[in-house]
Amino acid sequence: MKTIEDLEKKIKLSESRIELARKQLQENESGENKLSIMVKGSTELCIERNRFLLNKYRQKLRRFKAQDLTLLEENERTKEDIRQKNYFKYQTQRIKHTQEKSENEIADALCILEDIPEDIQLEDINIFDLAHKSRELHLEIHSNLDDELLEIKNEFLGLVDGNFNEVNNELKLLNYRIPIIILQLRILLKNIKENLEESKLHKQKFSGLPKFEDWWIHELWVSHQAYMGLFRWKVIVLGLCISTEQKRAFEIIFKNWILVKKMLNVKGGFAYFYNYAFDEMIYKYAELEDEHDESNLNAMQSIVKKLTKNEDFNTVCDDHNIITPYMQFKMEKANLSSSNKGNIS
Repeated sequence: MKTIEDLEKKIKLSESRIELARKQLQENESGENKLSIMVKGSTELCIERNRFLLNKYRQKLRRFKAQDLTLLEENERTKEDIRQKNYFKYQTQRIKHTQEKSENEIADALCILEDIPEDIQLEDINIFDLAHKSRELHLEIHSNLDDELLEIKNEFLGLVDGNFNEVNNELKLLNYRIPIIILQLRILLKNIKENLEESKLHKQKFSGLPKFEDWWIHELWVSHQAYMGLFRWKVIVLGLCISTEQKRAFEIIFKNWILVKKMLNVKGGFAYFYNYAFDEMIYKYAELEDEHDESNLNAMQSIVKKLTKNEDFNTVCDDHNIITPYMQFKMEKANLSSSNKGNIS
């Protein structure tokens, strides 16, 4: 039972604190580790305080154990169910009146709350975190694109509807993110085409985005060749971007696309239908597709092997230092803390 387990943990914690404090006082009496007057007084106060708490927790525990545990557990479950129900029932009102968040943060959180399925319940802190990540990683969607986004979203939901179960139910969280990625890439692709047609630097006609290979994502962080293949693919697409804005936009889209594809890949067979719907939609609206021809896959694998063979993976950046600036700061703080403790003693 949770209440009894919590009380037992509190009892053990108070007992350990009393034991530690007594040991410090004994070492002070023996001269092994002298304490300052302030530290000695604080240690004695710690013992008194934890004795009081220990007695309080033990009395509570005896009362609980004397009662019918079955009834207590049922009451506890009922209270938790009521708390959970009220928590999510009034979540919208609570988020609206969150004082420590800005108006924009609250508005973003309310948008996320509207988009997630009713059967997926997230704590307030997770709602705000999801809203922050969405704003940070996604490009802004202008009002004149709302209709197009809605069209993509409805079509995507039509493809995946009815394919969820207890194992992959959390994939519904992507129902908001995936349509935005598709629309963003569609807009960027259209912009790239227009700029390339107008630019005198690119005389050849734009032939579309290069095909990606699924094994790059499947083996990402496992094989350096997969990483290298994906990196080279990304460089080619960035080469099509003329303006700084286009390059920055693709960097954001690429991060989102990789994040979603890797998440779906980790789910394995449970996410095949979802992954397929994503690929179909992003090909239809943004002309991005993966390579299916086995000879082309083998040819690219051979190219990647040659590229990685010529790379020096032992090189480091010019300002490389095993002690990072933050690590240096952390070490200095630790040394300062140790020094202060020694002075107090």
